[in-house]
Amino acid sequence: MNIKKADIEEQLRDATIEDYDESVDLLCFIYEVKNQSEKYVIQTIVKDVLEHKESLSNTYRRRKEILNTLKQLKLPEQRSPEWYEMRKEKLTASSLGTAIDKCHFQSREELLLSKIEDTPYLPNPITEWGVKYEDVAIQFYEELNNVKILDFGLVPHPSFEAFGASPDGICDDTGNDPFVARMVEIKCPPKRKFTKSVPHHYWMQVQGQLEVCDLDECDFLQVKIEEYENYEEYQKDIFEIDGILQNGRTMLNYPKGVTITYKNNEKLSYHYCKLNQSDKELHEWIASSDQTNIHEIKWWKITRYENTLVVRDKQWWSENVEKILLFYNDLLSYKDNPVKVQQLKDTISQQKKRKRKEEPKPLDPFQLLSDEEP
Repeated sequence: MNIKKADIEEQLRDATIEDYDESVDLLCFIYEVKNQSEKYVIQTIVKDVLEHKESLSNTYRRRKEILNTLKQLKLPEQRSPEWYEMRKEKLTASSLGTAIDKCHFQSREELLLSKIEDTPYLPNPITEWGVKYEDVAIQFYEELNNVKILDFGLVPHPSFEAFGASPDGICDDTGNDPFVARMVEIKCPPKRKFTKSVPHHYWMQVQGQLEVCDLDECDFLQVKIEEYENYEEYQKDIFEIDGILQNGRTMLNYPKGVTITYKNNEKLSYHYCKLNQSDKELHEWIASSDQTNIHEIKWWKITRYENTLVVRDKQWWSENVEKILLFYNDLLSYKDNPVKVQQLKDTISQQKKRKRKEEPKPLDPFQLLSDEEP
């Protein structure tokens, strides 16, 4: 019988034996080993496989410990008044690219001014779309990977008060060890084209988030969500297996569903039903929902997704952390200095004038908008 590493890996993965000698003896029996050379090959492979299993076990254990620490933090909810106030006091991961002058949506000076002056956050159509469908994308990710996503607010860096991050979610410890404490960053771009690689300003954002939470990896999930023209179009888009209708699935076997938008004092909020519901269940859910201040009811579908694993890059962080400190020190020096603030405004005004002269008019107004919150 030929000795193959892949076969031995499978044998040891399914076996409950963790002891080196017992594993070697068992495999020598299975492969009917006849000489020392064959035994040596088995010993070498077993040693490598068991060391890898132990390394993974240690990694999962460490991630669970970090996750438990994060769960104990008392944090403001995302997009709460406390959350916005805390964001003004420090640089956050979503603005990291801007702070180190590597973002084309906003200048470093504009970011400084936004943290000095008390200007209300005004969402644009891109960011509002992302807020509206982020929870749908999270449910989709949970379904794909058999995990449960935990929501976190703004997490301050434990040692670097200048910096913080608001991850979209982190996988809970639900038994799927390869995903435990994996961070998830969600993007639901209505216009931007999908790419296999992560756009660099988002990659920098993820690096900042991983550093704050002391985690190893993050799934960067892009989900394309479209809205049906009406309920009739929703009804026509179906998926069947052996003639049996699959609830809440499109012809491509992606999720579809409905979202209720509420509008109160010009502020929008959203209400979602869980995935894979029948049309009858969805209508019952709509009827049982709060009917006050309903702005619109939209039937939606997922048409595409792209998931890219981003691994923590400690060297990149080390090379850029001084720039973060410089931004933070500039923020502190500008805050109580009206003269410097006016100089900052003058610089921004000059930048905008130059930009208008240099840049051609965009073909699409969405080109001017980032899908990232400030």
